Amino acid sequence: EDKPAEEKPAEEKPAEEKPTSESTPAATAKPVDAAVAQQAFNVKLDEWKELLKELRAVQSQYQIAKDNEIQVLQEQWTSLIDRGHALLPELRETGLQAYQASPNTDRVLLRFLVKMLDDEIQRDNYEPALALAQPLIENDCPSKEIYNAAGIAAFATNDFEAAEKYLQKAQQFGVLTDVGRNYFGVLPEYKELWKKEQAKREAEAAADDLPRVKLATSEGDIVIELFENEAPETVGNFVSLVEHGFYDGLSFHRVLQGFMAQGGDPQGDGTGGPGYNIYCECEKEDHRDHFRGTLSMAHAGRDTGGSQFFLTFVPTPHLNGQHTAFGRVIKGMDVLARLHRIDPSSPDAAVEPSKIVKAEVLRKREHEYKPNKVE
Repeated sequence: EDKPAEEKPAEEKPAEEKPTSESTPAATAKPVDAAVAQQAFNVKLDEWKELLKELRAVQSQYQIAKDNEIQVLQEQWTSLIDRGHALLPELRETGLQAYQASPNTDRVLLRFLVKMLDDEIQRDNYEPALALAQPLIENDCPSKEIYNAAGIAAFATNDFEAAEKYLQKAQQFGVLTDVGRNYFGVLPEYKELWKKEQAKREAEAAADDLPRVKLATSEGDIVIELFENEAPETVGNFVSLVEHGFYDGLSFHRVLQGFMAQGGDPQGDGTGGPGYNIYCECEKEDHRDHFRGTLSMAHAGRDTGGSQFFLTFVPTPHLNGQHTAFGRVIKGMDVLARLHRIDPSSPDAAVEPSKIVKAEVLRKREHEYKPNKVE
């Protein structure tokens, strides 16, 4: 699937802060002892293995569960997944410390980190993936496929200069995947688009008056800034729906790895809407393009959008000028990785869709927000 589903009748890095004495290691800091670092990693790895064992047990029980047992098992599964989300950063950090204390000496640790890098990419968790890839590259990791992963992660996080460097290396080493090759091909275009986008974001930061909405989801909070300057009608409709509680309790019914998360359908299956359509604004000359964390409208053709929207996990060039991009994630980018993956074409009853618990307007301009309905 490479387009958001039709409504039928996939954070920008914060401004860089200057290091403080608390965040910058002292020049005389004692190097981490390799044995101590390895032991710390082993402890977390044992916790991880135990968690996986518990997950497999719940999965096995689910296959033979009676109807009255399913909810309890789903709650157990969710609790274990939450534990995993909390444990992963600790596992990644201790693994990196052990690796950097003695680079490329422990093959098991090296394989584990390379596998973790690939897993982070598969989870669309690109910021941690890039942070994991960089020390491996700096220490000349013998597993050259890390250049492809680093290039994908850099592209996904809008670091197109780094993406070009890493993907060129991946091409030289013969490890460029289809995804990496696709990104490599659109790099020239996106480097130019990003320059224009950065200029707009700088102007928006200076004005500091764009509307903002918070989506409190079952996986965490996402704060979105809305592009009222370029998509005023789409923003007017979205803010109105939020203020009327339309999105509260709705699910992300279609969440595809490497692409986007789609929600805003009261039917929960891609067929619903608010009972009216709004006009597209994607064909305007000053339309916004799709980067990581872009909020955009789903539709079934021109002027058929209503309430369904999607959040992109990666830059998506084929949607530029085809769907109205009307906002971007400014906080909670990590939540995108935690949204439960749901593919309607291959449903899995064991996966409970992530939900918007509550949507609320954090700020807006001093005028009425309402939909301009297609007549």
